[in-house]
Amino acid sequence: MKKLTLTFCALFALFAAAPAIIADGPEQYSGKKEVMQPAPPVCDFYRAHEWDLSIWAAWAFASDTGQIDVPNVDPFSPDTDPSTFDIFTGFSGEQKIDNPDERVNIGRVSSNKIFARDDTQGGGVDVKYFWSKYFGVGVEGLGLAADTNFAGGGLMTLTARYPFGRFAPYAWGGLGFIAGGGADYKFFNEKHRYAAGTGIYGSSLFVANEQEFWTTDTIHNHHIRGLGQIGAGLEFRVTCHIGLMADFSWNFVFGHDDHDQEFLITNQGSNITNFNGALFASTPVINTAIGLNPANDSDRQDFGLVRFGVTFSY
Repeated sequence: MKKLTLTFCALFALFAAAPAIIADGPEQYSGKKEVMQPAPPVCDFYRAHEWDLSIWAAWAFASDTGQIDVPNVDPFSPDTDPSTFDIFTGFSGEQKIDNPDERVNIGRVSSNKIFARDDTQGGGVDVKYFWSKYFGVGVEGLGLAADTNFAGGGLMTLTARYPFGRFAPYAWGGLGFIAGGGADYKFFNEKHRYAAGTGIYGSSLFVANEQEFWTTDTIHNHHIRGLGQIGAGLEFRVTCHIGLMADFSWNFVFGHDDHDQEFLITNQGSNITNFNGALFASTPVINTAIGLNPANDSDRQDFGLVRFGVTFSY
């Protein structure tokens, strides 16, 4: 009985496995060679209808470097302060109303009139759209650290490039504007220390002493100027969508036509002599000085710009 049972089990297993055995029978040779599927094509590193976003750091250097030697001079001639003297009491002094503090611009110190120094750092961003593989239009924004403030602007640009492999040399030109920055000027300063007077003038304030000194200060630009830019550079694509860029551009600043202008300063007062508080004599005192109005022109503001950054391409 056991043998019969085992026989039926063996036959059942054979019939169950038969279809699989027939399906996986010996391989039939068709006479055709096996075709290998090609690898996916490498993406184009530079494409038509491409958007590029570049973020960069920059080093800028002025076209006019160095400083102008402006000597420490007293611009007032004669430098005589109005005073009051009373013969009866022997009191002498200078009333505050007759002797204002003085501050006169006597000359420009920095050769460059946008950075107020020879070079500086900054950065910016530009966005380009390439309607073909070789040409694109864009918008650029830049900011640079002037001596004591900020200079920045924006441009519309036109770019031409010639890609080969991962590299693409390019050249561009742009037009826009720039604002901010400034120039360093030397100032003559005269400061007065006041003290309360005595005698017939009661508690009136009088000049106790004077201090003359010179300072170099930045006068900021308050006019928007035109900006022209031409440059050339090289981009290297690390991947199909990320690249490294480096370039150099020369920037032309143009706009207002006014230059540093001199003007006459007149301080007028009187040397008064009293006798027991009554006017005895009065002598006019007129001090004059030459001051300087800073320029609004665009001379001495051109600069070179070296940029290094990363580009994201989509």
